[in-house]
Amino acid sequence: MAGYRAKMPKVLGIAGILILIPGLIVLVSANLAQRETIELLASTVVILALFLIFEAAQEWLNYNQWQFIVTNKRFILITPHPQRRGFADVIYLKGGKIQVLDTNFSKSPLWGLFQVIQGTRDVMLSMSGYEFQETGAQVKGGLRFPDVRPEDIRRLEELIFG
Repeated sequence: MAGYRAKMPKVLGIAGILILIPGLIVLVSANLAQRETIELLASTVVILALFLIFEAAQEWLNYNQWQFIVTNKRFILITPHPQRRGFADVIYLKGGKIQVLDTNFSKSPLWGLFQVIQGTRDVMLSMSGYEFQETGAQVKGGLRFPDVRPEDIRRLEELIFG
């Protein structure tokens, strides 16, 4: 995946820590001084900071679950489990051949903006080819890898088709 997917969890985590420490200090001092309004505000800041740290941890885990490993005997795809957050699926491909490698922009406007700026794309791998519809051809039964850099897309094309 593109480097910005690894940087975003770090930014969220650092922001969370930078907000958490002063928030805890203000919360403790407001509690000792018995000021309920400041205590409520500081509690809200601490909850926001903990939320940012939690989101950073989830994004970091999600980033590290995406892997495409090529050995001399097979392809190994490791992807986040679609229904169980925090778990990963491992897919081994030996006999079956990947027939389609299609690139698209992300469906998320935020990640789509990063993709436009960085030149990355979501890559769809499929073993069953395209399905033709009125609006055009779409990959049938594909597996989507988010934010793949252009040089990695060319390398994938060489490995799969080449």
